[in-house]
Amino acid sequence: MINVEEASILIKEHMQKWEASASLKENLYADRDYPPFNRVMMDGIAVSFDTYEKGQREFIIMGVCPAGSPSRKLADPVTCFEVMTGAPLPHQTDLIIQYEHLIIEEGVAKIILEVPRSRFESVHMAGSDCKKGEVVLSAPAFMHGPHVGIAASMGYDQIKTEKSHKIMIISTGDELVEVDQKPLEHQIRRSNVYALKKSLEINGFENITLAHLNDDPKEIADHYQKTVNNYDILIYSGGVSKGKFDYLPKVWSDLGVKKYFHEVSQRPGKPLWFGVDEKNKTSVLGLPGNPVSSLVCLHRYIIPGRRMYARLSEEVIFTKHLTFFLPVKIFFMKDGFLQAEPLKIKNSGDFTSLAHSDGFIELPKEQSVFKKGESFVFYPWRNF
Repeated sequence: MINVEEASILIKEHMQKWEASASLKENLYADRDYPPFNRVMMDGIAVSFDTYEKGQREFIIMGVCPAGSPSRKLADPVTCFEVMTGAPLPHQTDLIIQYEHLIIEEGVAKIILEVPRSRFESVHMAGSDCKKGEVVLSAPAFMHGPHVGIAASMGYDQIKTEKSHKIMIISTGDELVEVDQKPLEHQIRRSNVYALKKSLEINGFENITLAHLNDDPKEIADHYQKTVNNYDILIYSGGVSKGKFDYLPKVWSDLGVKKYFHEVSQRPGKPLWFGVDEKNKTSVLGLPGNPVSSLVCLHRYIIPGRRMYARLSEEVIFTKHLTFFLPVKIFFMKDGFLQAEPLKIKNSGDFTSLAHSDGFIELPKEQSVFKKGESFVFYPWRNF
């Protein structure tokens, strides 16, 4: 049985190229300097800083420069232009004085509020954001709203993104019935696949198909052979433990899937299985059937995200020599830290206990007492 870090490394090394479907495929380059001109950042007047420094406080207005108009030139340094936010700074001017510090009467602007001022105050200097040809966004990167806006501002009307990975999530088990069915006393509704699908979707993966298989090795094998060539990853829920009806590992082995590991020293999620069908270039992930286990494993190993930490709000004791994934509710504290409040989970099948959780923290197996205020890696159900 391998540890969590070893499992993570094996998945990263052998999983087929794996990015969210909205991931940028090629770097974005600036098509010109940004901003492309000295940009006015405050409504007011534009004057010569040297003239202002010499003590002049009244300026004859020579015109108005709105946003979207070509840049003008101030011919006489003792005069000024009225300028609007977003307009090009007039040539021969290098100081903006906002309207709130002025009175304007009969075409003359008079400064009535004295405050310290500096050259190019309230001016967004040309090229200060980036220069033409610079990489503005490096691939791969998940394309959220700001990224799309930046790309649009630089003329990218079509952004090349990675192809949408084809994913199939397969539930297994004779005890499962559909959501719209009324289960018998010995049955439960098929819920894991919907939780896994939504977790993938909100983190950027879109092309997802669902399926269900009974605990029948022939049915499992037939389905695998018909579908493996059409998907980048097959994610199974259930059927990977040590029970008499957990057929999946043997079926995969018989069909030539290369196993990289089976079982990880963690709780929940110990039976986790990972392998690759190298002939078809398809990754195969076997998640435990317990709901908490399956979600924790998906988010810990498969869904990419930035590394973040949260502080425990109370002491936790866990004496098993296993990495412990503890569901938590997160609070954003005034000091800038995330605080993790542990939730009481009876077992890995206690799905309803996740209702108030925001994710889980990873408690290393080398410890057994985790003190209040200690920070540990936090995995959110949805990436921040």
